[in-house]
Amino acid sequence: MAVHRAQLEEEEEDAIRVEKRITAKALKVVKKEQKLYNCAELNDKLYLHYRGFERIEGLDKWTGLRALWLEGNGFTKIEGLDCLADLRCVYLHQNCIKRIEGLDKCPKIATLQLCANQITRIDGLSRLKNLGTLQIANNQLSTADDLRHLIMCPNISVLDLQNNQFSDPDILDVLECMPQLAVLQLQGNPFISKVPSYRRTVISRCKSLTYLDDRPVFEEERLAVEAWVIGGLEAERAERRRQREEKDAAHLRNLQHMKQMMRQGRPEDKPTAEDVAAEAAGDAVSEAQQKAEEEENLSAARAVASSRAGSRQAQEAAAESEQAIYNRALSALEAKRAKLLAAKRARAEEAAAAAPPAEDASDASAPPAAAEAAAPAAPPPASEFAASAAFAGARPGFVFQTGPHGVGYYRDPMAPPPPPAEAPQFHGASAESIVKEIERDDGVDDDAEGDVPALAAAAAAAAPAAAAVPAADSGDLDDLDDLD
Repeated sequence: MAVHRAQLEEEEEDAIRVEKRITAKALKVVKKEQKLYNCAELNDKLYLHYRGFERIEGLDKWTGLRALWLEGNGFTKIEGLDCLADLRCVYLHQNCIKRIEGLDKCPKIATLQLCANQITRIDGLSRLKNLGTLQIANNQLSTADDLRHLIMCPNISVLDLQNNQFSDPDILDVLECMPQLAVLQLQGNPFISKVPSYRRTVISRCKSLTYLDDRPVFEEERLAVEAWVIGGLEAERAERRRQREEKDAAHLRNLQHMKQMMRQGRPEDKPTAEDVAAEAAGDAVSEAQQKAEEEENLSAARAVASSRAGSRQAQEAAAESEQAIYNRALSALEAKRAKLLAAKRARAEEAAAAAPPAEDASDASAPPAAAEAAAPAAPPPASEFAASAAFAGARPGFVFQTGPHGVGYYRDPMAPPPPPAEAPQFHGASAESIVKEIERDDGVDDDAEGDVPALAAAAAAAAPAAAAVPAADSGDLDDLDDLD
């Protein structure tokens, strides 16, 4: 095991000592891994990052490349790019490059990434007229002279100089001369703490900046900075106050304009002749429909009112006819009653005249108490008492107990009284038949005397619901029962 481990360590050391180069064999493997075209000229991008290469070489046939990734290797020099005339983007960050060179034959480069290298001075970019983005953070730049070459690259708009070693604020003199500079990153440099009002100063000197360090530069901030340059902090505050008032006024104007449009409509949206005609036709149709609906509702209301009036008149006529029938029945009943009473008196007189002499007064002299004792006691009504030798279950309104009438069910005095029995309902035709029956026989019939109470009840039942039926004299009717 120890011998085998020693052999592996020797092989690893040999592999480390072997220089990794970009050879045709290595590029063939890359083509297969990245699924590129076998013909190198047809490929427009190539990834050679993080492979440990030490030199840029073997790319002569890759003339169609536009983007080349070379970061994370061990390159110390920019070389081997002379045949890549169409190259637009080169990513060389995280290498060991100390100088910018070897890019003169690539005039179309627009993006150059050189962060995390060992560059001490910017040069070799004067022929890159299309260069717009230069990222050179985490390098070893320290003075304004190290940046002065940027003046020869007027199209640079994005510049990243973070975490370098700039200690002299004079670098702002170079940055001020870059007319297209829009995005600037200066964080992590020692000179920032030496510049009073750093952000205001940089914005005031770089007129085209739209983004500085960690946040954008808006137009309001630029106006405030310009006022600060002229009049100091008070002028800046006045400018910011003016901006707020202007925003509030604009907001108020917009609000008023919106309210005016809501009230009057959009004045710019004037209707055409066709729109006016169509709107007028629509209004006419809607008016006609509205009138038709109103007329229909009015006719329906009239029909309902007329039907209600007709029903009311019919009810009144029916009530009048019932009242007339009742009056006729009542008058016939009174006449019949008068005849019966007259016949009763006549019979009483005849009986008195033909009566035999009075019998022994002993019977008449019997004491009233004995007579009352001889008379049997009247049984209680069924509605007040029901005899029962044993309890046969609860009855509504009754209590099982022993009372004056014996053992049985007595009416419970605490219970509510039973509802009155409904009188039989008759129609007007029944009353007419009663009247005809009474008027049919003008003579006094002995058998008809017992029907007088029934006739009175029938007449009362035939009366209208709203009329009060006068009751016959109960004493007279009881007397009529004794006519026989």
